[in-house]
Amino acid sequence: MRNTIPTPVELNKGRIKFGTLLIRPLRPSAVCTFPRYQVGDSEYSYGKFDSKSQALSFCRQLYEERLDEPINASSTQI
Repeated sequence: MRNTIPTPVELNKGRIKFGTLLIRPLRPSAVCTFPRYQVGDSEYSYGKFDSKSQALSFCRQLYEERLDEPINASSTQI
């Protein structure tokens, strides 16, 4: 069975859940006057993006890379 790319789910306060990743808006600052978006999971932050579509595109790329990785035979043995 082939894994699929997850569907983005809108949460409250502009957050988007994309599988295990969370896209959250950052507040505008004095330096950057428009809202930016940060992609991260529970351990890592993968970067900041200028638009929601860029952040979603990045998440899709991450999942496509995960799906294309070959499965290591030694990791499937118990």
